[in-house]
Amino acid sequence: MVWKKLRLYLRLCRVHSSVLTALAPVVAAAATNVSLTIFHYLELFLIGFLSHIIFFVYNEICDIKIDKTSKTLKGKPLVDGSINIRNAKSIVILSIVLLFVLSIVFFKEKSIILVPIVFLAFLLGVIYDHFGKRFFHADYFVASGYFFLTIYGGFSVSQNPGFIVYIIGSIAFMQMLFQNIVAGLKDVDHDYLAGGISTPIRLGVKIKKERLQITKKFLIYISILKIIYLILLISPFLFNMVPYEFWQLLVSIFLICLTIFFMTRFLSNKKFNREKIMRAIGFHEMFTFMVIPFILFGYIGIIGLLILVFLPIVWLGIFLILLYGRLMPVI
Repeated sequence: MVWKKLRLYLRLCRVHSSVLTALAPVVAAAATNVSLTIFHYLELFLIGFLSHIIFFVYNEICDIKIDKTSKTLKGKPLVDGSINIRNAKSIVILSIVLLFVLSIVFFKEKSIILVPIVFLAFLLGVIYDHFGKRFFHADYFVASGYFFLTIYGGFSVSQNPGFIVYIIGSIAFMQMLFQNIVAGLKDVDHDYLAGGISTPIRLGVKIKKERLQITKKFLIYISILKIIYLILLISPFLFNMVPYEFWQLLVSIFLICLTIFFMTRFLSNKKFNREKIMRAIGFHEMFTFMVIPFILFGYIGIIGLLILVFLPIVWLGIFLILLYGRLMPVI
């Protein structure tokens, strides 16, 4: 009984997908090339994890009316009433308090700069959650929040963390921007009916006779974003921002090719299938993140590389099985 209730709350918090958000400040700290204790990284992981909970639970609260119009989202804890909104709001408030308190407790000397940074990340994320489906290009708010959450890790180490930290932050910005926009494809069927105007819908994407119709405007827009994204990913190699060997560049190019493959997968789905779109988008996000450990290999070594490559996979697999009983979320 206790596990059944706990599982509902873990689903609400989208814990299975929290690992990449939690690792964002961790990789930025690693990019400073300063020797840090494991506790420093764990503290940053917790800060990122709490940020994920705030963004996703508040998003669930804001989207509940829209989600209730979709048959495929009936199993969401807030939609089916298994968790009431009051409890969900309590989770958000508690996470916000912990986010700021722990920023001070963990990083006392640097809290004077970290608190404003995490406040910006929090504020931008909440603005997106509240207005994301009302204003065009609101995706830039949540992406900016992700940028500040990422560089938070760099500033937890030094007040001058170095240019590579800003590059990592910019990569995180583009990753969140791109993922958030394409993730709107899986919700096109019910967002439009409920009055939610996501970027895909504003650019003409629609469902007609159960077929996903993607417009040229949408394809051009995300292709431009993808090109900018790829330039940022390879820029540390091209401009010698980090020490690297040729094999790192080759592996990174291979991973980038995989992201392009999965990008074409979710864009070429003619018949609307929410689960297939979610799967392709998830693989795209995972392989994109994997490029970062290879960029930073000269700083983090083989152990750091293995942790950053395999932790997201293991985390995702374990929590998907625990929460949904399969390697794919039900909703």
